[in-house]
Amino acid sequence: MKKLTQAISVAIAFFGVATAAQATTYIVTAKSLAFDSTLARKIEAAGGTITARLPQIGVAVVESSDTNFALRAAKLQGIRSAVYDYHFQSEPSEATSVVDADFTNPPTSGDNDARFDLEWGSQAIDVAGAWNAGYRGAGATVAVLDAGVSCQHPDIAPNLLLSESASFVPNEGVCHPVINGFNHGTHVAGIIAAPDNGLGTIGVAPQAKILAVKVLSDAGSGSFAGIIQGIVYAGDHGADVINMSLGVHGGLPVNGKGANDVAELVNATKRAVAYARSRNALTVVSAGNDGQDLDHMSGVKVCESDGVCYVANLRAFPAELPGALSISATAPIGWAKAPTSTFLDNLASYSNYGASAIDFAGPGGDSAYPGNENCTQAGITRPCWVFDLVFAPGGYSINSAGQVFASYSWAAGTSMAAPHVSGVAALIIGKHGGTMAPSEVERILRASADDLGKPGNDASYGGGRVNAARAVQD
Repeated sequence: MKKLTQAISVAIAFFGVATAAQATTYIVTAKSLAFDSTLARKIEAAGGTITARLPQIGVAVVESSDTNFALRAAKLQGIRSAVYDYHFQSEPSEATSVVDADFTNPPTSGDNDARFDLEWGSQAIDVAGAWNAGYRGAGATVAVLDAGVSCQHPDIAPNLLLSESASFVPNEGVCHPVINGFNHGTHVAGIIAAPDNGLGTIGVAPQAKILAVKVLSDAGSGSFAGIIQGIVYAGDHGADVINMSLGVHGGLPVNGKGANDVAELVNATKRAVAYARSRNALTVVSAGNDGQDLDHMSGVKVCESDGVCYVANLRAFPAELPGALSISATAPIGWAKAPTSTFLDNLASYSNYGASAIDFAGPGGDSAYPGNENCTQAGITRPCWVFDLVFAPGGYSINSAGQVFASYSWAAGTSMAAPHVSGVAALIIGKHGGTMAPSEVERILRASADDLGKPGNDASYGGGRVNAARAVQD
């Protein structure tokens, strides 16, 4: 696959409602930011089984096989809403896995390691400038809400807070077990905080800690229940930054079928983000890979899986979630042909954009380079367009001799842009002692970003493409 998919596919097509014979999961939201035991007993009396209660935000995750449960629960005094927990397939990233053992086990050479030389994104945001000033993210913790991580990967394990990490995906642990498969969460975590250990790559904040919070399945599907619980968990377990490189492909409907339920799910998620923020956790999210103008997402023709079509007004999720920073993706075109002079900050061809929605931009990669001729960088030969993607840890692979080893991959997406920004936020927080108000982190990000579009906030870059070296000068 060379090009990222840009077709509109609204989440409503993935939403599933169980039959009466199956237990269905609901998100039940109280009118207040509390959910005490008395209210819990009312829910149980109405036919629900509470699987998770989040009194911090007034939300509970409930299961029931009674098809009338939602109507009955919504009428209870103190309850705002009870809606189906919708499931969705998170947006894919473009991945080109590297499976050569010699390639993925480079010699020890510190910051000058040949694999670090493949990280044009670090060049774009000047991470070396921050490191040379003495700031590498020590004291900061970044929660990666994703599809788990490859816990034993040598560019993940040293900074992973394994005992504190958690999974909110039923029957799946936080450690991604798949061999010969790209792991999205590992790639994201590696961009943020792969250690400077002379192996593979180096993250933006190589001394920050990673809190892995699994909210997407191994297959990339997710639910609002998992995301909401994951955000609250991260806020309660010391996260300074929460990275969510995930999204509903195409957006969520704000009119038509299911719109009212969607509004309640978004409201519950908004409560979780606000709670995490009150715990000094800044939430950073990917803007989405649909190539859409988020300022004008109305009047879109949407066809569901049953063939029924209607005109919808859409809202990107979580890109337009109040309280979260939304990150667009930048990329070079043909970097491998001229690494020192190629412009690194084109808006990626797939990236969502919109002045009302984008807060900042970060390196996300692209495959827009025309042609398939080979280029060679750092002793590695691949098609030139591959080098325009983001290189980072990818999971585990098997070589021709049947040996399992830690692999690295190129991938592209706003999923790769968000962790670059999360890494810069970690550098800022580390510099200031490990705890900062999110509003202050945002202020520094904005003051230090490179204003690449029209002066001030613009549709492509928001407040600018982040700059690590300038961010630690404040």
